[in-house]
Amino acid sequence: VRRSLAPELRHNETEEPALEKQRPRLFLFLLWWNEESKDWPKVWKYFLENIYRPGDQVIISGDQLAIQLKDPLEEKEKMAEFFQRIKGDLKKKQQYKSGLKLELESCPRNFDQDLKENDRKKGSFKIPWEILFQQFKSRYRGILEEYRLQRLRIQPEMMRHLSMALREMETEKWAMVFLQNERLPLVDMRSSLLTHTPMTLEHRFKVKRFIEECDRRIRMATDMAVHIRDLRSQFIGAGATFHLFLSDAKGETMDSDFLHWTPIFSSWESSLRGIARDTGGAVQDTTQLKKALEKAASRADIYYVLTYKPEAPGMGKPKLHIEVSRPGLKAVYARRLKPREIRPLKMSEPIWKEGVLRFNLSDYLRETGEAGTIAGDVHVKVSTETLGGEPLEFEKVLHPGDESIQVDMKVSFPGPGGYILTVSARDRLSGNTARGYTRASIAPPEPEPDESMDPKLKAVLDKATDYCRRLQKAAFRFTCTETVEEMVLERNPLSKRVEPVERSWRYDYQVVMDQEAVEERRRLVRDGVRNVDVPGAELKTRFKALYPVFLPVTLLGEHNRANYRYNLVDTERLKKRHCGVVEVMPRDPGGGSLARGKVWVDVEDGSVVKIWMDPRGVRGSAALEAAARKMSAKLDLKVVHWYLVVRRGLRFPSSAEFSESYVFDREVKERKMVPVRGLPSRYALGPATNFRFRRVEFYRMTQEYRDYRYFEVHTRVEVDTPE
Repeated sequence: VRRSLAPELRHNETEEPALEKQRPRLFLFLLWWNEESKDWPKVWKYFLENIYRPGDQVIISGDQLAIQLKDPLEEKEKMAEFFQRIKGDLKKKQQYKSGLKLELESCPRNFDQDLKENDRKKGSFKIPWEILFQQFKSRYRGILEEYRLQRLRIQPEMMRHLSMALREMETEKWAMVFLQNERLPLVDMRSSLLTHTPMTLEHRFKVKRFIEECDRRIRMATDMAVHIRDLRSQFIGAGATFHLFLSDAKGETMDSDFLHWTPIFSSWESSLRGIARDTGGAVQDTTQLKKALEKAASRADIYYVLTYKPEAPGMGKPKLHIEVSRPGLKAVYARRLKPREIRPLKMSEPIWKEGVLRFNLSDYLRETGEAGTIAGDVHVKVSTETLGGEPLEFEKVLHPGDESIQVDMKVSFPGPGGYILTVSARDRLSGNTARGYTRASIAPPEPEPDESMDPKLKAVLDKATDYCRRLQKAAFRFTCTETVEEMVLERNPLSKRVEPVERSWRYDYQVVMDQEAVEERRRLVRDGVRNVDVPGAELKTRFKALYPVFLPVTLLGEHNRANYRYNLVDTERLKKRHCGVVEVMPRDPGGGSLARGKVWVDVEDGSVVKIWMDPRGVRGSAALEAAARKMSAKLDLKVVHWYLVVRRGLRFPSSAEFSESYVFDREVKERKMVPVRGLPSRYALGPATNFRFRRVEFYRMTQEYRDYRYFEVHTRVEVDTPE
């Protein structure tokens, strides 16, 4: 049984705290970095102020260097010298990586050039493909093998030093590894080498297989197997609790024409995760190391559940006697459970209807009470947010006697709007949890008839209607440069990790509008880093914003007025223009994917400056909601259009942004520190007070329109008469 990393200090208020009676602890910091960490000073400061106490011993180690500190507050010069040497080692690593990238990039580039040049030769002047391929294989494999021998081999002296330091003290031992995932520039399977270089299908298959074999060999890191065994024996055998903090080196993210940065040491990472799990520590993948350490320090004590199963079912109720010999340990009375297989807690899909949230629960454990009654113990929590972002929570404790139960919860909301409800159920007997998600739409009160419309709103809508009429009747032609950028989270087939993949395109974009007919035309001129020329191209993005120039007419045009309700929610100064913010919502609440949102209307000329689209009006949002429920998350969509290009009283699109994010479970944001009487300020304690939701952006797409060239903006008729 271990205590938490930063245990709460308890003492009698009438007596002085006897800190000298507390046993010293050993803290081991393993800094396995590829580049300097800017968060480390914050981590070290938090450790000294909230975790360290006089008498504790601290060991700080890099991958080749280690120091032992008996008093970190006094040995600042020793630490400064250590980090100066670490800084020098990191600089050498970066220089080595820069040279390595150049060498690796020259391999596929030279191979590509040789194949293209060989393809232009005739007859007997051609070099056999096998010779060129063998040259590429020897060069590429040799560079990777040299890197593996230099960077992936263990340091036996360092391991022996850490082993002796861990076994010298019979006390609490904590090991914290700050590991920056190693990355290596490897040949990209999607590069032009494997897509455009002249090769037969058989030759292309051989090249792909060779690259995959090289990737697998460098990622398996066979020399790390011994390293992993040593780590497991040292940390588990020596009784240390192991915390793993994973992060990525920010400077190793730029890809090239033929290479992409790929994470390696996947077997190392998975083994370290297993060690942390076996020793009761935490595993966190984050770039905010101070918050990660704070979260690990606040972890509850580890406990073990002891279970006794009678040998013969008919022997009656056994009499058990438990003795605890180690001081400070307590035995907590366990429950007598109905003997059956413990299965995962099940929850049906929650349904919101007429103010009641309804769902079914099953497969929870039930205990037998003293009177022979059988009942479970399930805690249900419903969480959501107000439209202003304030958290709302509703709780209920159930003691069901049957094997399944239907749960009805009345949930009240502070105002109208759309709410995403997170339903969490926890079986407090088994510890199993289940989650579900649903939407609750609270309709606003019926507005007054249009005849009693707010005069300010009517004035804004009248000008907007006139502007939309001019936009509809105008005949114009323009071309511009459209730059489209897309970011998608995709699973890397080699590392099995989800990583952001960025793509970009550039189009010659043309819009022709005549007699209320709009036509978009695109010519693709750049795909990523390659110049191309593809007439009649379509957008390659997953989300497509079509006809943005005509969107103001859709929301504010006279022909659609009967489908919407309008509300002037605010006035705002935007881009040096005085705008009225008009909320546009369908009259029918079940209007499906009918466009809706907020429109910023220039009160002087009625033109539209900005449009924020409500996610419910985005086509395909229902499918995204379903995907969010499968991931136990809440969907967060953002769609914004800007109209900042002005030509003769008409506004044209300047940019559009689409973001698809998912909100997952809560995480601690900060801790409120309360000073303890009689102790220095570094012993301030306090519970977690503020929280936030973890938001992960799965998809982002931006469109920018520049370099407008206009052909005509007004309709006019000219009659030539003979002289």
